[in-house]
Amino acid sequence: MDSSPLSMVKFRAEQPCLYNWRGRRRGATGMRIEIYPKPDGMQHINFMFHAEEQEPEDLWVLAQLSEFPVPPKRTLQWEREGKEYTVWQYGQCVVGNVMFYIEKHKGVVDKIRTVCHDELKQAALPRGAFNELVSQVALALQKDARFIVNGSGELAIDVDETKVREQVEAKLAEAREIRENNATT
Repeated sequence: MDSSPLSMVKFRAEQPCLYNWRGRRRGATGMRIEIYPKPDGMQHINFMFHAEEQEPEDLWVLAQLSEFPVPPKRTLQWEREGKEYTVWQYGQCVVGNVMFYIEKHKGVVDKIRTVCHDELKQAALPRGAFNELVSQVALALQKDARFIVNGSGELAIDVDETKVREQVEAKLAEAREIRENNATT
């Protein structure tokens, strides 16, 4: 077997993926997280960013990883389902602790989308404004969010739905006010 770095990346990419986060929403196209086993018992964690179709959680995850003291082990370009992704590859020992906060943030974003689906849909915000609004609300709710085991025995995020609605309504009111001010000037 060829032991060049390129063949090793190919070999690892052919290993079974232990975890493939593509968003819990149907048709989600933003960031992906793929986790692959390594022969030493650790894992490669691939953060895959789609530049043209970002989602609210992408903004926060990119900011967190950009400020991280250790750069990615590898930066790659990969294709998945006909879409090009920039991949930041880390080892589990480097970003293992950060994964807790990333999963928590992603769970809060999913909760916001679920609880305030109708309000967000009715607002019809452009993608960038939508991403910023949801990301800001998720950041505001981060301290109150906690992991729980739900009635189905699955790990889930618990956030007070009243607080979620209040935060989203406040941000949507701000967005409306900005739009109205821009329309009158």
